[in-house]
Amino acid sequence: MEFFNLHNKNRILNLFGLAIFLILSGCNSTQQTQSTALPVFDTSAYQAMRVDARQLEVVENWKMPMAPPYIEHKLSPSLSSLLVDWASDVLVPVGGSGSIVLEITQASVKSSDLAKGEKLSDNFKDRQEAEIRADVKAKLIWTQPVGGQQATIELAAHSSVTVKESATPNERDMAAHDMMVAVVGMINAQAGKEMAGVAGILRP
Repeated sequence: MEFFNLHNKNRILNLFGLAIFLILSGCNSTQQTQSTALPVFDTSAYQAMRVDARQLEVVENWKMPMAPPYIEHKLSPSLSSLLVDWASDVLVPVGGSGSIVLEITQASVKSSDLAKGEKLSDNFKDRQEAEIRADVKAKLIWTQPVGGQQATIELAAHSSVTVKESATPNERDMAAHDMMVAVVGMINAQAGKEMAGVAGILRP
């Protein structure tokens, strides 16, 4: 009888230890999930462009298709929201009149499956499974009534990245995020170059 009680006590202790292990494992999983959160988009790396205008307006003239192969509606932040943040922080109105408008006509992110290899050995490789591509098209429209100046600048950029079969959902999101940030960087560089060629649009 004493052996029976001792055996039961050992089983209870083992179960208690297992329960604690599972709880701690759950906490670690939560911490790992939190640590893999996507980075916040930081516009401080871009130099402000001081525009001779009184106000900035951003027009999102782009409707998300909300269906495959488009995936921008599943991303947070989306490509269009990154462009809005960029414009709000970088295109700085410093004039007493006039306007600068950023019209976003495309801010798409698509995911397309890549062709599978036909060799048997390809089935045992961690192959590149999908291509994620981002496309941006936009217009900068500057109107300055003083002096009757105006200009329209066309902006366009795209970038793509491939992801492996073994990539986790978080790794796929991170790859898409980094690519979108790279596209915004291209738009920033293009806008700066094109605006520098328009007399009077930028102020020191």
